[in-house]
Amino acid sequence: MTVDVRVSTTVPSQALFLVTHSRAAPSTWRDGARRLLRAPGVCSGLEEAVHSVDLRPGVLALARVHVADAPDRMFTARAEHWMRVARTTWQESAAFCADVAWQARRDGRRLAEDVPHDGGDDMFSARTRLHLRGLALRYDFRRSSLEEVMRSHPGPWDVFSRALFTFALLGQSKPQGLRMMDDVLADAGDDVKVLHTVLHGLWLGEGLPRRHQHMLGILARPPFRGRTDAVALFREAAVLRETRRFGEALAAVDRAMEFLPPGDPGVHDDLVRERALTLLARDAYEMAGGAVPHRRTDEVPVTADPEGSDGAYQGEQSQQRTPGSVT
Repeated sequence: MTVDVRVSTTVPSQALFLVTHSRAAPSTWRDGARRLLRAPGVCSGLEEAVHSVDLRPGVLALARVHVADAPDRMFTARAEHWMRVARTTWQESAAFCADVAWQARRDGRRLAEDVPHDGGDDMFSARTRLHLRGLALRYDFRRSSLEEVMRSHPGPWDVFSRALFTFALLGQSKPQGLRMMDDVLADAGDDVKVLHTVLHGLWLGEGLPRRHQHMLGILARPPFRGRTDAVALFREAAVLRETRRFGEALAAVDRAMEFLPPGDPGVHDDLVRERALTLLARDAYEMAGGAVPHRRTDEVPVTADPEGSDGAYQGEQSQQRTPGSVT
């Protein structure tokens, strides 16, 4: 298949600055990106620069702003355009679409309904539409609808699309999701978007065999080993609370709060709620005569315990849960 890529011989200096400083203060950087993207001819230069290995991450960061600011009628088409121009891998598409879908949710867009249901004219359009619809449904917790979308898709599926299907099954507590999970994790390696998607499904599921052990195993993988991912720490805290490791659960919540990026009140509210649930569960357990071991509540590593009880504590499993992450 031939993909047309517009080429420009000039990349404005202000664009290069933003591209190479894409990790600067988010609000200041985003304001500069929006001003830049309104300038004539800038996007043509960025479409060339995206094929430079050194500039590619920063250009895609600018492209995310360009998509997030698109009017509703242009949102999906603009995302497809950038994925096609950049000739993205499934990993890049997963990361890009996760960010813009989460921003769309925060902006109140009805993305799941607005993404066209047909497959598009090329593989990039088809994959982008599937990723955007799947992520929108995942972030809205519409697991049954997501399963229907995935079953109706003719394929082929990339690994992240399979992860979204796995999420839909796990989130409905369907055991076949565990079988699919094993294959997805084997093919995905340590792609953080896939790991978060599967972890999210396990977090929602109930009564799945060895659910806690599966979650702790994912949390022990390299992307989460440094314990600096606030959303992963949030999931970790829930597992520890459910297995009555209350001190460690509180430590995980507190650590997540330290690493939570500024300006994300939704995730902060989730952490506050998880902390309250942990304290409530601990007090109820102690009042019932349970002995809670005294543990240090700082820097407690997470390890998968193959001998642990997956059904140790399910008291708050039925509480309303919120997505609370861009992952």
